[in-house]
Amino acid sequence: MIIKERRTPVVVSGLQLLLTRLLPHYPLRTYLEDELAKYLSGHKGEQSIDFHLKDLPQKEYLIFHNLRIPHNNSFFQLDILILTPNYFFIIEVKNFSGKLYFDQDLFQLIRTYNGLEETFADPISQLKRQRYCLMDWLKDHHSVEIPVEAVVVISNPQTQIKVSPGRTEVYKWISHKINLPEKIRYFDKKHSEERLSMKDLRKLSKALLKAHTSPTPNLLQKYQISQDDIVKGVSWPSCGLIPMIRNKRKWFCPSCKCYSKSAHIQALKDYALLFGPTITNSQFRDFIQLESRTIAKKLLLSMDLPTSGELRHRKYHLDFDEWLSLIHI
Repeated sequence: MIIKERRTPVVVSGLQLLLTRLLPHYPLRTYLEDELAKYLSGHKGEQSIDFHLKDLPQKEYLIFHNLRIPHNNSFFQLDILILTPNYFFIIEVKNFSGKLYFDQDLFQLIRTYNGLEETFADPISQLKRQRYCLMDWLKDHHSVEIPVEAVVVISNPQTQIKVSPGRTEVYKWISHKINLPEKIRYFDKKHSEERLSMKDLRKLSKALLKAHTSPTPNLLQKYQISQDDIVKGVSWPSCGLIPMIRNKRKWFCPSCKCYSKSAHIQALKDYALLFGPTITNSQFRDFIQLESRTIAKKLLLSMDLPTSGELRHRKYHLDFDEWLSLIHI
């Protein structure tokens, strides 16, 4: 049973948005397009794992996608977490092509693809840290001690995997996605004793969902993009025109001659992704290119957003998870 569904990563949504709100000849556009392709590849790799999990018994396997849990003034993130009454299972997904060499002497991953050799941080070390953090969180917050298994899953079946000479024990931490069902059957046999009841698992599921914290990456800071480089205004998704014009209590697109009463909602989502989850009336007017403070206030109040502060210092809070689920109008 899927308890937490997979969503499009915030960084993917943010980069897609950046590319629509940057000028066509912006110097970093090609680099940002490459970054987007990289993150999309990882997302598609995670999606491809779903086929190999679909036959798990619905009531006995509780599946979480992309959990991000606070721990010791930081966070640990799990691509996939599966809870069972007997053990828990962490899956770290990597969508690499070519040849992979897991160097466990220097703790690095070396990929050779199209004649180019690249070095990455060791995903096994990353996985072991995630496993430790989860076990520590379970013990500290819920007094739960249960076996936790973990595997790095390579989602591309054509990727060749090698490890350091004499370090064959490392293979227990790595698997192609096609072998994932067999891994789960192995763990099922290995852990035959029930440690938690389904009632306890459901209670723990609620605690994990409550603890989950969505990332809020500052893409402008990460890619050193000035706010002046962002094209402001309400956009119309059909033609991509920015800005739309406020006319007769509606938003009007001069290009396709269409009207919308609520196109500013998408603009708020854009703002949340680019600048953060709070906005003032002044910031709202500047971003959607609207002069009237009164109209801006009415638009903001009509959405029943949580607020803090008074009068000109009032901030409107944009729920990040909720705003990410909004679609273009």
